[in-house]
Amino acid sequence: MGQGDRSRPLDVPGHLPHRPPFLLVDRVLEREPGVRVVAEALVTGSVPPPGFLLIEMLAQAAGFLEVDALEGRQLFLAGVPEARFEAPVRVGDRLRLEVAPVGAFGGLMKVQGAVSREAVVLCTASLLVKAL
Repeated sequence: MGQGDRSRPLDVPGHLPHRPPFLLVDRVLEREPGVRVVAEALVTGSVPPPGFLLIEMLAQAAGFLEVDALEGRQLFLAGVPEARFEAPVRVGDRLRLEVAPVGAFGGLMKVQGAVSREAVVLCTASLLVKAL
């Protein structure tokens, strides 16, 4: 694991309530709770994922900004104020998901995120997420 939490690899299914085929984050590479998360998603299957799944990947990665596992709580994607899609995703891609909080208000957390492949930015987005 990266900076901030080097103790042991993070159990992705143990932290998020999602399960396959809706669990889109494969592993967490770096994690500083409340500061930033870098995760990885592998694109498998026969067709590339549509853009909205890149947004969902970022939202799931944002769940790791929480200090503790969600443990029965749900993480909701409440809004996408801004999203830009720069390049297409291909089957076989190893995607790097980077998220960081930029603010919180009214129980919502605003998160800035980026999806990249080998240093090529594919998508950037600003998300509003809420844990209930």
